[in-house]
Amino acid sequence: MADAPGLVVARSIAMLINEGADAVQQGVCSTEGADAAMKLGVNYPAGPFEWLQRVGVGAVVTLLDALDAHYRGERYRVSPWLRIRAVG
Repeated sequence: MADAPGLVVARSIAMLINEGADAVQQGVCSTEGADAAMKLGVNYPAGPFEWLQRVGVGAVVTLLDALDAHYRGERYRVSPWLRIRAVG
């Protein structure tokens, strides 16, 4: 996830993945459903779990943890769904 200053692209993708992971954990949708919704509903080139496969769970968790440490608050809190997969 190479990016320019401010991590605009990397932060956006990581947040998309994190929100998708929370939705799956809460039973709102499946991973396939989240991918389909983002591609068909908002015309994104990939869904959150397709991005996750490309980027890797470790990179996403590391980025979100760094953002959370810097900004503090709920915004960059890593989804438990992602955290479990990062350590497993």
